[in-house]
Amino acid sequence: MKAMFVTLTVATVVVFASADLTEEQKQKIVANGKACVADTGADPELIKAARQGKFADDAKLKAFALCMSKKIGFQNEAGEIQSDVVQQKLGSAIGDNEAAKKLVEKCLVSKGSGEETAIQSFKCYYENTPTHIAVF
Repeated sequence: MKAMFVTLTVATVVVFASADLTEEQKQKIVANGKACVADTGADPELIKAARQGKFADDAKLKAFALCMSKKIGFQNEAGEIQSDVVQQKLGSAIGDNEAAKKLVEKCLVSKGSGEETAIQSFKCYYENTPTHIAVF
């Protein structure tokens, strides 16, 4: 039952709400979410809460954010922000390159560690967009 809950939580957490993604892309995001939960041991309840704007100060949640950020190309293996990749993918997902550029400028700021950068970037994005595209 817990495995089913984790699967459902991850699936709902990582689906792009208003993006034009292929079925294959959606499946890859779900698979990445499952892998990141397994790799980090993040609590699915904290992931679900983060998706609703309640970001806990939790090391495993931050590790999950970094894992997802790396898997979707927002950060490289060293945890460094890949602004061009983020802007391109975000612009495509929301259908507004200028809005994506502004979000990148505002939200993608290195915070000292890859984990902190990832969680703060996702939090900033959540707080600064009316339409949430959940990759988290």
